[in-house]
Amino acid sequence: MDELVERIISIINQREQNTLFLSCRTPSQINQGISGFLYNKHIHLTEVDILFLERFIKKDDQDPLVKWLYQSYDYDCSLTFELAFSNTDLIPNELFNECSVKLLNNQGKQYFLFPNKVITYQKIAMLTQNDILLLAANQLVTDLAKDRLQEKKVIVVEKDASSTFRRNLMKKN
Repeated sequence: MDELVERIISIINQREQNTLFLSCRTPSQINQGISGFLYNKHIHLTEVDILFLERFIKKDDQDPLVKWLYQSYDYDCSLTFELAFSNTDLIPNELFNECSVKLLNNQGKQYFLFPNKVITYQKIAMLTQNDILLLAANQLVTDLAKDRLQEKKVIVVEKDASSTFRRNLMKKN
């Protein structure tokens, strides 16, 4: 009996480390049903375009990949989407607020968007130069947070009043 328990614990520990990589353009793994979830804690989807993001947000049950990815939440999987486009203006806010998805650009930098009106040091303390902070037009950043963003060389993309994004590093005022 102890051998069986050890084997199960080993499989569970291995699963925690495993990542299943799929392409959004050729999602062959979804035909295998739940086996991908049983052996992989993390699902990494590459070549994700804006049309797929829209279907994902709308929980389009006609799209087999979307349906399969939502099923992964039942198995406590984490999702990472590697975007195939660079225009951050096209990234829907719902992905950060309603969907539990990690978003990366094609260079592996992770996007972060916080719903708070004021972004504090506490919110951004763990961000690094491998992260991109998206700011809405009406969000404010405390001076201490600005200092930290500049110190860590975090890329900040601000949404201006005309809803366009411009890339810059935080400047001290």
